[in-house]
Parts: sequence; structure tokens; C-alpha cells
Amino acid sequence: MAIIDSTLNPHWFVNAGQLGLDFKVNHEKISYFDKTHKSWIIVNEYMVEIDTLECINGYTADYHDMIVLSNGGYILQAYDSIRVDMSQIINGGNESALIVTLILQEFDPNNNLIFEWDAFDHLSIADYTNLDLTQSFITWTHGNSIEIDNDSNIILSNRKSSEVIKIDRITGAVIWYLGGPNNQFTFLNDPLSGFNKQHDVRRIDNGNIMIFDNGNEHSPQLSRVVEYSLNEINLTAELIWDYSHPLGLFGATMGSAQRLPNNNTLINWGTLNNYGAIITEVDYEKNIVMEIEYPLEVKCYKAKKYDWEFFTGLLPGDTNLDNQIDIFDLYNISDFIRHNSENMPLYYLCKYDLNRDGQMTGADVERIVIKILGG
Repeated sequence: MAIIDSTLNPHWFVNAGQLGLDFKVNHEKISYFDKTHKSWIIVNEYMVEIDTLECINGYTADYHDMIVLSNGGYILQAYDSIRVDMSQIINGGNESALIVTLILQEFDPNNNLIFEWDAFDHLSIADYTNLDLTQSFITWTHGNSIEIDNDSNIILSNRKSSEVIKIDRITGAVIWYLGGPNNQFTFLNDPLSGFNKQHDVRRIDNGNIMIFDNGNEHSPQLSRVVEYSLNEINLTAELIWDYSHPLGLFGATMGSAQRLPNNNTLINWGTLNNYGAIITEVDYEKNIVMEIEYPLEVKCYKAKKYDWEFFTGLLPGDTNLDNQIDIFDLYNISDFIRHNSENMPLYYLCKYDLNRDGQMTGADVERIVIKILGG
């Protein structure tokens, strides 16, 4: 997990291990996924953990996306596996098929469940003829982004079938399908006639929809960012702006796109075969104004750019937040290692793991001694 400043220097980073997926600013807080405990962690401007968000009713939270709402509520997603007699739905269907279906849960600020949506209750699996519905195990839905639309309803990205679904936030009914086997829109001005295996579907400030189009089934395979103007009455999706990298990058999985306040677009190109993670910022005229390339082994799920004010010093080793490294910090780190080395939440990873190896050992004590001595 890393924060890079405007000069492209690492401002803050930790070796997060199983922490850190979808690390982002979320309505004045920072959120990230704890993969070990299948929960979302919320931290404040002091980089201190203040809340843990989990699904209920027997579901475990999924890491692909979550949103904190303006009122302090939040929406999580999860999956359920159910047995279905698919022979009653499609010719040749398995009589006891295991179907993976997507669940959304919305909670109020007091952690009360106020809305639950199950794809199996509101979508018809028989419509998804793009999938092999005769299999005994069917991964039917794969959600990878959740967005609150301007009318307060939900926009959901289902990568599995290259579709975007708008959902009524009160009844759970589908309002429209964009792309995929149930597509209701006519694509205009788009030479590829739509997106494929997409990530990060967002309603941007100008009212358009922007999508990171992974493009797994484009020919040739090509990733791009697409911006569509949707007419939700006449059901048209007109391509207004798109961008593909001059290198012809194809990110088979992951990826993100963010329209910035200055109308630039920040793009994370996902998992690239011959490159490490590449993060590109382009202006509206498609000029590259910033690019970061990581080593080959590095992959990046999402990258986002924010104005974020921290109210604590981020100096590694400054355990008591007095903005200096001294004997008190040495004592704190030594004591923590003796009693809590198995418990490494974000704050301690930042302050106590000085050598950034994801562990807290005597090597970190040695580092802080060197710092105290001026090394």
C-alpha cells in the first residue's frame, strides 16, 4: 500500500501482506480490504484504524469494491453458492448445478442492514447464454465496481458477462442493462461496439459513464478507457472520449480509470504480460502528462489520485507522534515486538516496521537505534 506525492516520491508505504486491496479515499476516510479476515478496514486522517466493516447473514465480504456513503453508511458485496436444477431452466442443464451468485448489502451509519440484493432474485440466469449453463459449477456473476448514480440508484459492473446493471435501490429491480447478453442500449460512434470484461464503472461529474475496458475479447486484445453519454430514455450509449496506450497495452485483469477535476484521466492498466504495473495520466487531448512504470513482478489492482490532508506525521519509527525519533520510540517498538508481533494493523506497519519486510523483529529495533544515533 503506497501514497505517492505530487513529485512522484513515495510519501508513505507499507509492506501490507494480505492487507491493502482497493486502498483508497472513501468519503474523507481511507478504506482497504483485509484479505485474511474478509473485512474492510476504515482509517482516519491519523492513519489509525477506526472501524471494521463486514457482511452479515452468513456472507463474507468480497474485496473488489465497497463504498462509504455520504451519510456514513456503506455498501459491501459478497457471493453465495446455491444448488439449482438447471435442467428446468435450459436443455441439458445439470440437475444439481452449483451457481455462484452476487450479493449486495447496504448498511446505515449504525451498521444496520437496510438493503440486500441477490442477483438470483432479480436476474434471470436463463438469459446468460454467453455462459455454458450446462456445467455442474457456474460462476455466474462477478461484481467488480459499485457506484451510486445521480438519482441514488446503484450502478453495478458484472465483469463475467461484460455488462453494467442499474439497480433500483429500494425494490432491487433492474432499471437497465448496458452491454452483455441483456444489453438494451445502441452503441453509437464506438468502433468496437462496446466494452468487454470491464472494471471501474463510474458516473463522472459531467454526467457521462466512464469505464476501464479490459478488452479481453476485442480483436486484437486491447485495453482502453471509454466515456459514454447515456440517453436513458432512448437507450443510446454514444462514445464521447476514449484512450488506449501508444504501446497497445492489454490488461487482462484488474485496472482502473479516474476522471480528475482538471479533466485529466488517471489510468491503471491492470495486469500486463510484458510489463509491471503502469499508471498513466493523460489530458483530455490524450497527451501523456505523467507515467509510472513498476518492475515486471509488480501488479496493481487500482490507482487513484486525491487531495488528502494527513493530520499525523508519517515518519517511520515516530511511534509517539512527536515528529522525531528518540529513546521513547525505541522503547515503544521493543515493547510492541515483545508483546504484539502477531498483530500488525496499518498504523503499526507504518510506524514500527522500519525495514518494510512485513514483519516486526529485532531488525526493526536495530534500524531505530541507527536512526537515534544519527545514521
